[in-house]
Amino acid sequence: MPGEPKRLEHPKSVYLIGFIFKIITLTVFIAVIYQITFSPHGPAVLVPIKEKIEESQRSAILEEVRRQEEYEKHRHFHNVVEYPQLPENMRPVCYICHSDYPHAKNKKVRAMLNMHTQFFVCETCHIEDKKDVDVVYRWYNPFNENPPGPFFGTAYDPETGNLQEVEDQFSKISPFFKSGDKLNSAIQIQDSDLAQDYVKVRDQLTPEQRDNVKKKFHVNIKPKGHECKVCHSRKGLLEYKELGFAKNRTIDLEQLNIKGMVTKYEKFYIPNLFGE
Repeated sequence: MPGEPKRLEHPKSVYLIGFIFKIITLTVFIAVIYQITFSPHGPAVLVPIKEKIEESQRSAILEEVRRQEEYEKHRHFHNVVEYPQLPENMRPVCYICHSDYPHAKNKKVRAMLNMHTQFFVCETCHIEDKKDVDVVYRWYNPFNENPPGPFFGTAYDPETGNLQEVEDQFSKISPFFKSGDKLNSAIQIQDSDLAQDYVKVRDQLTPEQRDNVKKKFHVNIKPKGHECKVCHSRKGLLEYKELGFAKNRTIDLEQLNIKGMVTKYEKFYIPNLFGE
């Protein structure tokens, strides 16, 4: 209408400055709120409430489990390295009841047995032999149906002599049931309906009921694993060449002296390498 002032178009820089000002204001507001509520340098008015909630949620059992896990790590190994963990739903059902260091009874060999879990899944050693079932061994990776490799443990680094580092940190040797030209994994994972249902109701079950359910997880599984010589020998269980192992690595695995030490001697002693 005549006489009304015209609406001015503000430059874009004005909107940008306004946006930056709002961000700064919001940041200052959040900082002030934190200073008042939780900061140790302020009144921390909500800290007592937070501590009270945490205390009510604290579990003596969980704390004991964590302490036991730390104890197990340092009891079995001199040097504990960090390695990536699979999401819980992709881990084998074994881990519902067993830890990352499942072998604990036999002090003589438990460290060596637990070390093997870096290279293959539990079922590789504990699969039950059946005459009417063909079992073959391949590399298993939950993220890749056909992992290309190279795989950890198959070759030495020519410069250091240590096992060669690889990008694939999840592939492990695993048994597969062969049906014609099709291979079906022998691994049961925690994402299965049975495993998910068990996790939900296990606290409501009696020990006897739990044992009955666990039998379903142990189908095709034997309690005692293979003897050392089953894999560490020529024409053993694993076809090292077919699995991609280097020639010198294969020879070392087939002729590994540790199997003789374990099977022939009741007691053996490691020399004191660090004495003065």
